[in-house]
Amino acid sequence: MKNDRKDIKEKISQLRKKLSEYNYQYYTMDTSEVSDYNFDKKLRELFLLEKEHPEFYDPSSPTIRIGVEEPTPYYSIYYYHKYKMYSLQNTYSKKELINWKKRIQKSISSSSLSFVCELKYDGVSINLIYKNGFLTHAVTRGNGKKGEDVIENVRTIQSIPIKLIGENHPAYIEIRGEIFLPIKKFLEINAKRTISGKNPYANPRNTASSTLKIQNSKEVYKRTLSCIVYSVMGKNLPFDTQYQALQTLRNWGFEISEKVLLCKKYKEIFHFLDYWSQWKHQLPYQIDGIVIKVNEHHNQSILGYTNKYPRWAIAYKFRPKKLSETKLLNLKFQVGRTGIITPVAEVIPKKISGTIVKRVTLYNDHFIQKIGIHYGDALLLEKGGDIIPKVAKINVKKRLINASPIYFLTTCPSCRSHLIKKNELFYCPNHLCPSQNMRKIQHFVSERAMNIKGIGNEMVKKLYQKGFLCSISDLYQLKKEKLLQIDGVKEKLANYLINNIEKSKEKSYQRVLYALGIPHVGEYISKKLTEKFLNINSLIQADEPQLTSISGIGKKISESIKTYFSINENKKLVEILMKHGLNFSFSYKNIVKNQSSPIEGKSFLFTGRLSSMTRNKAKKLVELLGGRVFHTVNNKIHFIVVGKNFGSKLEKCIKKNHIKILTEDIFIKLIEQGNKEK
Repeated sequence: MKNDRKDIKEKISQLRKKLSEYNYQYYTMDTSEVSDYNFDKKLRELFLLEKEHPEFYDPSSPTIRIGVEEPTPYYSIYYYHKYKMYSLQNTYSKKELINWKKRIQKSISSSSLSFVCELKYDGVSINLIYKNGFLTHAVTRGNGKKGEDVIENVRTIQSIPIKLIGENHPAYIEIRGEIFLPIKKFLEINAKRTISGKNPYANPRNTASSTLKIQNSKEVYKRTLSCIVYSVMGKNLPFDTQYQALQTLRNWGFEISEKVLLCKKYKEIFHFLDYWSQWKHQLPYQIDGIVIKVNEHHNQSILGYTNKYPRWAIAYKFRPKKLSETKLLNLKFQVGRTGIITPVAEVIPKKISGTIVKRVTLYNDHFIQKIGIHYGDALLLEKGGDIIPKVAKINVKKRLINASPIYFLTTCPSCRSHLIKKNELFYCPNHLCPSQNMRKIQHFVSERAMNIKGIGNEMVKKLYQKGFLCSISDLYQLKKEKLLQIDGVKEKLANYLINNIEKSKEKSYQRVLYALGIPHVGEYISKKLTEKFLNINSLIQADEPQLTSISGIGKKISESIKTYFSINENKKLVEILMKHGLNFSFSYKNIVKNQSSPIEGKSFLFTGRLSSMTRNKAKKLVELLGGRVFHTVNNKIHFIVVGKNFGSKLEKCIKKNHIKILTEDIFIKLIEQGNKEK
């Protein structure tokens, strides 16, 4: 008996330790080595053991505690929730759902009881705090009592209003919602990361969470996060039910779920569950279940809360599909443009969640060794969030007796240079590596860089293999005669390609700098660099203090820029491109007035500090596009642009109904619409 108690205590201790590790990975590191389903199974097992053995009670147990003990350390600004943010009780069983409803009906008269079914978005919980109608704080759930204030990043999300519409809202309210990444944007981000040699993100939820931690709101804006809100906390609320709350939230300017069902019967609830279990793949965002809530606020208050969950709500989560088995046929090692080596498994084609999977990334050497993969292994695949295929585990029972384990390469598969290891990744250090060169050219011609139409990845590959395109500068020496030697290229297409290459010389300094593919220098950093260093020579000669004085540039990016320009081949490339006529200096002449500009004829007022440019530069941009800038509030103003630490001008403008309020990001979007693309 004594030994049994000891074993049970040890089992409880191990479960608590493991679940705490999983929580840390999920909430702090934005990764997870276990599926939601398996996590919930372990949590349920721990709950039942603790229920049977109350003598082992621990207030810090994962069955009681929400999230992690402390918010993550990325931001120093913590904020206490006035109203605690709870988690949701989960179930994968309709039988448990029926039992939950029966427990509620014991406390509440069925005649006054109804339910609301809503989609369960797989994202990051957020608490939006509004005072007198203005968004003042945006706080992550954290440990339920306090979280991180990520207001600067949340302001970039267009579906979250900075000022509430209408006047029928309390002076202080907390609006709860879920921030998530649309699937299309998630795939775009991963495609870009793969091209640049980085590991793809695991799923949209983790990507959304890590995006909120980026200390650069401009980068966050480019990721186009979305937010759906679902509840309001406060006093003297102008509604009595959850269903009414959702309609009111829409009237206040928020996005709510369009897929909501008000119902009373089991049959209606189960129909909603079954429908979205089957059709969730048709949605542009990821859901992992359905949330069922008691509709009436009065009934919610009677039911109350446990330490961790509201008793009046439950999440019915979709069971994960069975793993799909296939066989490893071959293993290839891809070389990215920054030299990162990525192992990719080629497998017997297998249909998973509606698509045929032929290749699966194995990420890095650490992943390969962790799962212990051998040549010819039977692989069990799943789609992370029904999107990205990944190896969940190996069917060791089917392993051949003489199967050899897979070891990472020691030399580059393209140029045979010895690889170097850094942060679990292997790199090819050879800057003249053929595969790196080809990837660099593919990045240079890509849509977000020089956007040379007709010259995509396949065309670059064909030209490279023919020896016509060995470096970026060779693009500007391509002749029609060479293009005509490529399969599928006729005279009309050849002329079109030559014309587009010539047109690319008109692209701005910022686009050219981004197209060079300097590691860690994306579009936003390229923009900041071209504003600070008005020509490429001043950038090449810049020292670390000059570089790190720019917002968003730290030691890592500074070192990357200095390293890039310390390589003679890179400096020679810039010189050759300059001779071909590409823009390597900033000029306001690049901004051309467009007759259909949304800024032409409009008057602007600025309040607060802009993060992406000086007030004087913003004024010049408006004037170049046919607009006018005032310094005081008057009846001629059409827009007020609100920056950080705004002043009394905003309050005065609110009283004038004809003046529209713009965030800095929306203002920049107007500027971009008013510019002809160079």
